Amino acid sequence: MFGAATFHAAMAEIVVGSMVLASLCALGCASGSIMPSLLGGRLSSDKMMLTMDKASIAGACLGLAFIPIAVLSGSFAADNTVNNALLYNKFVYSGLATGFWAGFVIGRIRLGPGLWEHRSLSALQGATAAMAILMTTMASSIGGKLVRGESLFDIMPIWLPADSATVLNPIVSIVMIIIGAGSLFAVLKLGPQMERIETDQS
Repeated sequence: MFGAATFHAAMAEIVVGSMVLASLCALGCASGSIMPSLLGGRLSSDKMMLTMDKASIAGACLGLAFIPIAVLSGSFAADNTVNNALLYNKFVYSGLATGFWAGFVIGRIRLGPGLWEHRSLSALQGATAAMAILMTTMASSIGGKLVRGESLFDIMPIWLPADSATVLNPIVSIVMIIIGAGSLFAVLKLGPQMERIETDQS
């Protein structure tokens, strides 16, 4: 048999690998949409855009499905370090990564592949993917510090805070969850209905 730490490492690799693929392809689509002449127009060709779009949504969906498994296995592998600020921040950044990736997937599914034909939507989708991979990378970096006491990002002069944590009062946390859930309900149910944007080839 294998331990929780080994299982967590495997799940985390699936998440990171899938998300790196998704973010690279999403940023490729955004770049091809915003700068069509980039790389001699090869990046913005219909075939390339279609391939990157499919790879980005597939990678994001796979990674999103495995994030809860990675988080839960990580909590079992953490042993008695629940009060560690690094572990707390790992959960925070994992939650942020989940939120950004969920936004990326929902936006792509609701608007369709035609969103890449609109520069403003492409920029928004690309920025969402960039923030999502940043949060994913930060959570992975903290995992490295928890397990090995170091991370490749230690050599960087500026990086996101991880060594200290602010613990919110439970009442404040509950209020924030209610506000978040209410905002999500308002956008999905009470807001204007979005129409799926089909590509020119459809």
